[in-house]
Amino acid sequence: MHIQAVKFRLIFAAKAQKQLDSLSLKDRKQYDKAFECFANNGPAYRSLRTHRYYCKDGEIWSSSASMAKRFYWHYTEEQSIIITHLDSH
Repeated sequence: MHIQAVKFRLIFAAKAQKQLDSLSLKDRKQYDKAFECFANNGPAYRSLRTHRYYCKDGEIWSSSASMAKRFYWHYTEEQSIIITHLDSH
């Protein structure tokens, strides 16, 4: 039996893109690495530490680019994910 990896198409909302554009090169590389892993392996990839949150508009997911850097997203259609915004603490 052969298991085929599913690839995801990432779409960046204007807010997320603006946040990415304002990051230092080091921080941007951490997010880029996480996004590549996310697109190639999906949200179930263990090192991304993905969690689901419920809010009044539905649900939003978060995944980690590092211990202090997270990004928030939701599914838009089959194999497409929109990155809504970034957060660090």
